[in-house]
Amino acid sequence: MYLRSKRVFLNKVFFMKKLVICLFISLIGYTVHAQRFHNFKNDWKASVGFNALGNLGTRNPVEKLDQYAFKFPIAVAIERQWEDRFAAELDISLNGFDAGKFLDNGVPNEDLTYFSTNLNFKWYFSDHFVENDWLDLYAMGGLGIFQISELNSSINLSGGAQFWVDEDIAIRLQTTGKFAFNAKNHTYANNHWQHVLQVVFRF
Repeated sequence: MYLRSKRVFLNKVFFMKKLVICLFISLIGYTVHAQRFHNFKNDWKASVGFNALGNLGTRNPVEKLDQYAFKFPIAVAIERQWEDRFAAELDISLNGFDAGKFLDNGVPNEDLTYFSTNLNFKWYFSDHFVENDWLDLYAMGGLGIFQISELNSSINLSGGAQFWVDEDIAIRLQTTGKFAFNAKNHTYANNHWQHVLQVVFRF
């Protein structure tokens, strides 16, 4: 059972590495002739992609960063940018955990579904640090709710980057630390990281 679980974990890691490598190769090809794709347009953005939940088996958000869940890992979001550097985003994500694997303060005897929704405010700060026309760097913070057998809420802090491959299409990489309320009183719904890889569409 241990060897089978280890093989499944390694296969997930290998899949994620291949996906990220392919996306970066595509980005390099597109950005050679990039123009000012990320210019502010008082616009809406929609994004869809994958998420991975990090640091399983601990309530400390900076431990066991090499462990993550990747089961039905859907992540979608809608963003409204009203100024050059500021936007608001609402997201929804799903993931899951397998029965019989240690998670936070116990071992679930059935598969668990992860659900999360968050409202965050975003600050784009690329112009302060880099001079290029195809990259958006941003920081984000807000509040959310999530469920892993128990419902809980969290304060969220995020950092991310958007690589524009077209005037209206970008690839987003993002990491969010979710700091749960009353973590000691919840078996599974505690502090965790969420990593996101998405395609962004501007409309």
